Amino acid sequence: MEKESVAEILKANPWFAALSPPHFEKMVEIATEMSWPAGQTVFREGQRGDYMYLIIEGQVALDIYAPNKGRLTILTLGANEVFGWSAVVPYTQMRTAAARTIKPTCAIALDSAALRAACEADHELGYLVYRRLTNIIAGRLTATRLQLLDVYGGSTGD
Repeated sequence: MEKESVAEILKANPWFAALSPPHFEKMVEIATEMSWPAGQTVFREGQRGDYMYLIIEGQVALDIYAPNKGRLTILTLGANEVFGWSAVVPYTQMRTAAARTIKPTCAIALDSAALRAACEADHELGYLVYRRLTNIIAGRLTATRLQLLDVYGGSTGD
């Protein structure tokens, strides 16, 4: 995919569209397109991550292993949603869940090492990226908690 096409796709996504032109260009520079057939494992839980992904089209399930329950799908993502955020976190870079495609899926992959380096070099960009990641992480934590309450039963504590 041409960088111009990647730029058009990123411009259509609110996660990237609000970036300043220099920050947006940095995202385009480190982005590439990837695609997988339905049923493909994109990455496994605990695996080291090299990319964060923005789904262009398709569907991805995030699964975790739960003792005595096996693999549980905790979230299903579609177009314009981000997954693989843990690859960008500087100290872990380990996948917190497995990702597998439910439908044929096309995504923009952001090189996590290049993204971390860009955030270190430009603290304004770093602030914007990590603020957005924090929102994703908080949403995923809530979704996982609710899913586990459904599986194991229990109170929300309220």
